[in-house]
Amino acid sequence: MEIRRILRQSGYRDPVARLYERADSGHLFDDVKRVLLGGTKPKEDVETMARKRFAEIGDQLKSSLAISASERADFHPEDLCEANGITFALGPAFIALLREYCLTFEDGRFALRSADNVAHTLRSLVMSANSKGSAPRT
Repeated sequence: MEIRRILRQSGYRDPVARLYERADSGHLFDDVKRVLLGGTKPKEDVETMARKRFAEIGDQLKSSLAISASERADFHPEDLCEANGITFALGPAFIALLREYCLTFEDGRFALRSADNVAHTLRSLVMSANSKGSAPRT
């Protein structure tokens, strides 16, 4: 129901749902933000700096799943997947990765639950797939 509400209120003519993960980094990336906003370093240097910082503090980030709406025409047909009458824009690799999980909405938050009812984040699923050698390419 919550996803259908998001799609109805989106204002798009033919909306699709996008699943993503967000995290409030607070002050943890202030140094990276300053360099990025300063515009004095090449993109590659800023990316390297951000990746290094993420490796240092990534486990401190509290993330949550979110759903947004996008226009269907912005995606290739192979990037769309229908589940319970809702079309998601995920891409083939993520579609395959998420097949064994159930997207739920509980206590005002979205969660991906495995068959044993354990909640997962997109990051944990990608990291697990990386360890198995089958991570999706984005």
